Amino acid sequence: MIATSFRRLRHLFATPNPWPELIQDCRHYELGFEPLSDMELATRLAVIRAQLIQQAGDDNSWHAEVAALGAEAIRRTLGFRLHDVQLFGALATAAGAIIEMRTGEGKTVVCGLAALIRSAQDLSVHVATTSDYLAERDHATLAPAFNLLETSSGVLRRDAHATETRHVYAQRITYGPGYLFGFDYLRDQIQLQAEEQIVLGRHVLQAIDGRDPTERLLQHLHQTIIVDEADSVLIDEATTPLILSGQQEHQPAAAEAYVFATDVARLLEEVTDYEATDNGRRIRLTRSGHDRVHAALRERSGLLLLRPWTTYVENALYAMKNLQRDEHYVVTDQKVRLVDQYTGRLFDDRTLRNGLHQAVEAKEQLEIQPPNRAMAQITRQQFFKLYDRVCGMTGTASGSESELGYFYQTHVVSVPSHQPNQRHDHPTRFFRDDDSKIAAIVNDAIAVNSLGRPILLGTRTIHDSREVAQALATSGLKCTVLNGVQDEEESDVIAQAGLPGAVTVATNMAGRGTDIKLTAAARTAGGLHVIGTERHLSRRVDLQLAGRAARQGDPGSSRFYVSADDDLLAQHSPELASRLRQHCDEYGESFALTDAEVAQLQQRLEKQQFEVRRMLVQRDNWLNKVRESLAAE
Repeated sequence: MIATSFRRLRHLFATPNPWPELIQDCRHYELGFEPLSDMELATRLAVIRAQLIQQAGDDNSWHAEVAALGAEAIRRTLGFRLHDVQLFGALATAAGAIIEMRTGEGKTVVCGLAALIRSAQDLSVHVATTSDYLAERDHATLAPAFNLLETSSGVLRRDAHATETRHVYAQRITYGPGYLFGFDYLRDQIQLQAEEQIVLGRHVLQAIDGRDPTERLLQHLHQTIIVDEADSVLIDEATTPLILSGQQEHQPAAAEAYVFATDVARLLEEVTDYEATDNGRRIRLTRSGHDRVHAALRERSGLLLLRPWTTYVENALYAMKNLQRDEHYVVTDQKVRLVDQYTGRLFDDRTLRNGLHQAVEAKEQLEIQPPNRAMAQITRQQFFKLYDRVCGMTGTASGSESELGYFYQTHVVSVPSHQPNQRHDHPTRFFRDDDSKIAAIVNDAIAVNSLGRPILLGTRTIHDSREVAQALATSGLKCTVLNGVQDEEESDVIAQAGLPGAVTVATNMAGRGTDIKLTAAARTAGGLHVIGTERHLSRRVDLQLAGRAARQGDPGSSRFYVSADDDLLAQHSPELASRLRQHCDEYGESFALTDAEVAQLQQRLEKQQFEVRRMLVQRDNWLNKVRESLAAE
């Protein structure tokens, strides 16, 4: 085999032009594999695996050959030959990197090839996607290539029986939504704790059963995990621990407490009865408010309280002031479903903690569901550290290199696009308020639409998507809305978004896993024009939206709009919002701010969030040490 050691790979990835040597190795092998039969290809991979069992150390000289085997299998089953950049991206991922690869460059096959490369040495490769739908779709796409090389694979399903789930984890390559890998690990921890509690007669029971209790676990190996949309999963979501919950018994008297707390909260006055600090994210009753709510409680009998009464009222206030319908949650089928603030998708398995979810239900006058009880939890940083190798891909990793290295000991490799980037990014336009901003957005959309170009309008919330869609409809411009409630239907919406004159309004495009493909007429007209209706708190989310335009050398453009009413300015920089309002023309447009100032604000907020994540991990490490010391005693 051509000598391509792990150290050499790392060195090449750090150089400006790493292509020639790596790709030459792969193409050399590919030429030799073309005449072979499918069975001969599978046999060659089996031989490499047998050799690796005897191989000690971390010499990855087999990477290029296995990459070529996978590329040939993909060519035979999917009908196309991988580009050089795709081969390089797969090699970098398999070597343990987070690759930055632009939208539309074929990350699905890159991920599949990286999984194949790792499976030559690892008995277990986990591929974590952002949703159940994408796990099913991506596995179905790559399964024929895996089968050709006789590499076992499977996909996790949320409602599957434990026996089926164990079988899927027993495969060499396991696809699944990212959260399921974490929850299945927590289920195993609960199983192990239960086994530990059976002290008397445990070995007798084991002998009767004939199996080691650990055989009933779902996961056995944590060797490699490949994370799609890695920056979103490893950074943005890392402030939220994975918590496996179980519902408590329903008690009507306990449910009534949430309703009564909401009624009381509606009578309270800000400043006099409660204070909102930290941009409204902290609600605390004043002495006057404390007296009022306890006086109300004394007049109401028969309530069953599961926590302090003031917490009920403060939760009710928080739900009314800070949690907005169609932004933070939606109500479907008379149930509250949370919205992923980074992708716009709806969570089916997540609820707010400590009674806050029930406060939202009371606010919306829905049936109060029993609160969940935390059975096991782990931070995402701790969970991913279980793996020998954390790698993945995203369109926007630049700027996050230090955090990814700090928490996950991985490095970022930027993969150039197959074709030069033709996107033109226009300067941001700034406005006094939302009304003037939306009016300008509609005028821009009408002008671009008249050229026959498709348009994608990205909004931050579901509420905003509906508001923008209504404004476009009022102006006579027809649009399609994609706001988080679609999964399988999403691909149909996206398929139409690249047609000439198509107008699509979408809530956050991160993690969608689908690309807007232009027709020839749309390409000739100038390609996709992306309109960002506001700047996000994270620069990476803005880049993900803009990156939907000009895929694989297509023409395209982007422009963002910002108003003083936007959350970024109103909540996080009132001084910038004030300056923006003071210098406006007759149409409400302001030239007082620049893109650079907005970028500096976003960078400051990102640093604050990094500190939050760092403190979370430190606290978790401290708790683990306490638990270990107590166990030792």
